[in-house]
Amino acid sequence: MVKKRGFITEKDLLELNALCLVLPGPTSTQTISAIGFRVGGPFLAYLSLLVWVLPATILMIATAFLIEYLQSNTKGELGFAKFIQPMAIGYIIYASQITIKKMIHTVEAAILMMIAAFIAFFYNSPFIFPIMLLVGGLITTHNYNKQPIIEEKSEINISWSNFILWAGVLIGAAVLGHYTKFFAS
Repeated sequence: MVKKRGFITEKDLLELNALCLVLPGPTSTQTISAIGFRVGGPFLAYLSLLVWVLPATILMIATAFLIEYLQSNTKGELGFAKFIQPMAIGYIIYASQITIKKMIHTVEAAILMMIAAFIAFFYNSPFIFPIMLLVGGLITTHNYNKQPIIEEKSEINISWSNFILWAGVLIGAAVLGHYTKFFAS
């Protein structure tokens, strides 16, 4: 979408991806929805979300049924599942290399990245990531005054109709989940 179609710039894509990394939930889904919103407004955001989620949902449901069928009709364990974890780690390493090449441009950023990777690897705690974000932000604040001054931005006008639609879908899904659980009992 960046190089072939030119819907958004590579800088905008990295900015949206960085924003979505901080938010809870699936980053790829949030990034696709944000790109759809930026390009075509709320309708394209919802449509891109549906197009993004539906094939994966169908594939996961079909895979779950297939694994259940194979487990009940074959003896022993499923041998192919032992390769899933190494493949996932390989994908993560490859994506990290691509991201690092695009985002790390200064010696300070490279040092911060290596220290953060070292700490994250050796200290498994849910508090490490927020602490590293705060420490990295504090270290880089001394460069804040060197940043160029951006023009005054206009006021943000919030379209509440999108929030109301989102809340309606959330409440509708919760009610549907309650009643399907009630009738399944």
